[in-house]
Amino acid sequence: MRLTLRQIQSAELQDQPYVIWDDDLNGFGVRVWPKGKKSFVLKTRVGRGRGAKQVWLTIGTPGVLTVEEARRKARGHLAKAAEGIEPLVQSKAKIEVPIKVSDLCALWLEKGATRSRQRGRLAGSLRDPKNIDIDRGRINAHILPLIGDIKLADLKMARLEGFRDAVARGDTKKTTKTKLRGLRRVQGGEGTATRTLRLLSSILSFGVREGALSSNPAIGIEKTPDRSLERFLSPDEMQRLGESLEYAQAAGAHKSGIGIIRMLALSGARKGEIEGLRWAVVDLQTGFLRLTASKTGSKLIPITGPMRAILDEQGKARVNEWVFPGIIEGSFFQGTPKVWLRVRKHADLNDVRLHDLRHTAASFGLAGGLGLEVIGKLLGHKDVKTTRRYAHLSDGYMKAAAETMADGIASMLDSRESIHGTEESV
Repeated sequence: MRLTLRQIQSAELQDQPYVIWDDDLNGFGVRVWPKGKKSFVLKTRVGRGRGAKQVWLTIGTPGVLTVEEARRKARGHLAKAAEGIEPLVQSKAKIEVPIKVSDLCALWLEKGATRSRQRGRLAGSLRDPKNIDIDRGRINAHILPLIGDIKLADLKMARLEGFRDAVARGDTKKTTKTKLRGLRRVQGGEGTATRTLRLLSSILSFGVREGALSSNPAIGIEKTPDRSLERFLSPDEMQRLGESLEYAQAAGAHKSGIGIIRMLALSGARKGEIEGLRWAVVDLQTGFLRLTASKTGSKLIPITGPMRAILDEQGKARVNEWVFPGIIEGSFFQGTPKVWLRVRKHADLNDVRLHDLRHTAASFGLAGGLGLEVIGKLLGHKDVKTTRRYAHLSDGYMKAAAETMADGIASMLDSRESIHGTEESV
């Protein structure tokens, strides 16, 4: 709708800053802060084309400026920006600078979260919305409750070390209700503290680039290395898993959940790639799942014989666009974790996660003689360095092979010793 003074005055206050956009003038709106402060803002790009720089401009305060006066100023800045003249250069004193950690987090979610936080060739690429949601969850669960109200100027290394330790102790641990029957459990621990501190450091670096901080106070803080969850299933455990899946299916477990778990074990794919699999990307003629959007971009997953059997079975009862339809009409199945908990309990594999099926596929491939580059291609890794993390997973197989080789050599050595012993006795 067209922005009006009445709409601005009646704007609801929320926990995070947000913008009410004007439908009449693209990029023009009013930012509403949690404590009631409001300001006219303009979001635009300087210049034309894909390389145009995005800028934000604070135009003024409602009450000091009418909506029409602010809109006229915004149009003038838009005209200059289209000619390549950066309006922020002429209005630098009016830039809205985040004051608190909560303000900076909100600005990062609005401007910086969509771009990759990784270094190297992936830096600057668009991020998966699911990963942004994970970051938002960590901000809301850990950062805001502990240090959200702290001013950026007071954010020193010692305070951040205290924040790290508080998350590690579990000070933010809680359980909240999310859906009719859903619960969200927020956990602490060393791993959570490390990942949250890395996220916070990225947000603070963003603050430095935006001019809100002179330096990043998180740089140099000691982090506990992420615990490497190096778990994969042995051949015996895989057999137990298969028996448990058959038992669960006979006991009435959801067909889609059983099919998804089998596909994950066979393909080494990520859970989201199989849960949200559409028939439109299933190419049975050439034998590939042609994913257009995975964690690392487009991806091809070969359809093996056992996978084709699952797809054929799902196709017999095809009801919508999803290969594994859910309970709710028109949706895909999202209850795989619940099915998995029952399956792994029956198989006595309580320490195994769904993602460990991906590890297991990599380990079987390595044990079968496939190179790291081939494994990386199958798993959808962009960089072979990522695949190297899986190399240790075949250590068990290497040890078994070494034992077999040593046994053979030992038997030959023992045989020669017996021959020499016989010759000496003669």
